[in-house]
Amino acid sequence: MGKFLKPGRLVVMLAGRYAGKKAILIKANEESTKDAKFPNGLVVGIQRYPRKVTKRMGLKQIRKRTTLKVFIKQLNLNHIMPTRYRLEESTLKEVRDRIERVKEAELKNVEKRKDLRKNLRKYLAEKYRTLPAGSLADKKAQSRFLFSKLRF
Repeated sequence: MGKFLKPGRLVVMLAGRYAGKKAILIKANEESTKDAKFPNGLVVGIQRYPRKVTKRMGLKQIRKRTTLKVFIKQLNLNHIMPTRYRLEESTLKEVRDRIERVKEAELKNVEKRKDLRKNLRKYLAEKYRTLPAGSLADKKAQSRFLFSKLRF
């Protein structure tokens, strides 16, 4: 069977603090490493989703309600469930570039992580605000799935 946990796959977190949250798989490492003795992956997910916006709201209120909170986590691949959705290549490339600017060792540094999260939050919020209207069947609108809260 082929690999389906490729970078860009939208996943749902199954365990831990972010269980039930959606994320983007950035890197998948099928073999164990020195740091992690299990197959692991790097994910960027949405901790707090954007809220509903109506026509009556002003620009300031819309901006406030469409902000989101992002997390970055290295975790066991057994603790994620892949979905059928994939992120479009341009968005994945942009997110990956922002992460690769910060070196792997620096991800453990609290300040560097905070700056990276802030940077990713701004990018993903802007991406959400410029999403095209349409159904999830449309390839361009598939990233809409990432920004909607999982109801269960």
